[in-house]
Amino acid sequence: MFEKKILTKSSFFSLLLFLLLILPSGASNQTGSAVEALENLNSTKTGVFTSGELVYVSNGKDLGSESYELTKRESGEIVLTSNGVVTPPIPIPFVKPKIKFDQEITVGEDFAPKSLRLDYNGPFGIGSDRIRATVRDGRVEAVLGGDNKQVSLETTYSFFQGTGGSQALTALILVSKDGLNEITEIRTGGTGPQSGDKDRLKVNLELKREENQNLEINGNRKKVRRYVLSDPGSSVDKVILTDGGTFIAYLRVGGENPFFVYRSDLLGEDYEFDYQR
Repeated sequence: MFEKKILTKSSFFSLLLFLLLILPSGASNQTGSAVEALENLNSTKTGVFTSGELVYVSNGKDLGSESYELTKRESGEIVLTSNGVVTPPIPIPFVKPKIKFDQEITVGEDFAPKSLRLDYNGPFGIGSDRIRATVRDGRVEAVLGGDNKQVSLETTYSFFQGTGGSQALTALILVSKDGLNEITEIRTGGTGPQSGDKDRLKVNLELKREENQNLEINGNRKKVRRYVLSDPGSSVDKVILTDGGTFIAYLRVGGENPFFVYRSDLLGEDYEFDYQR
């Protein structure tokens, strides 16, 4: 004869407490919801404070995807880890290589860049590359495509231009730094056009303007912040959309080949952007 078990009110709350204890801290923050990343960072002692899923689109065609996480260390350092796959927009006869990549970027508590590691692995070595960069004593030292490069970094704000996921760090800088008029982009061979630059390892971008833009996020109309960064040596602007430090999208505006990266977990798989300057 079986004894009938009854879930009492006290045992229910004991079970609920147990589930809360075994859930990883910050689990609710690792989502596609538009939770403010800067607020999560400030309230997190250690661990992952935000994450996202990205889609790459070049000239109207699917170029690839990426997943990323931002983690806060006990030291206050912030680490971005990501991985994904891209298909080069350059046609190769009889081959459509999918190149896998993984990346790690470490910045200080003040978002100052410290190191970047970015590896590309393509079939039969097609598109494979190993990129390393460090910032020490006001200088950037980088290995790009087997070439060693160095440049001084005399600037207040700067960031590594890695893959699309690296823009999640840039978004945090833009929303947290008052009076930012200029920011240095360290071009370390990321995904997309002009991510690596044979002639310029660093580019001083000017904050052309900062404005609001309406977007539909998770079915809700929301007002986000739009930052337009201008490269004086190019006709192309770099646009970053963010909400409270949460990275939403990165667009290259003004070039012949439209390119953008966006949060598919926020905007859906087939979102289309207006390429306004």
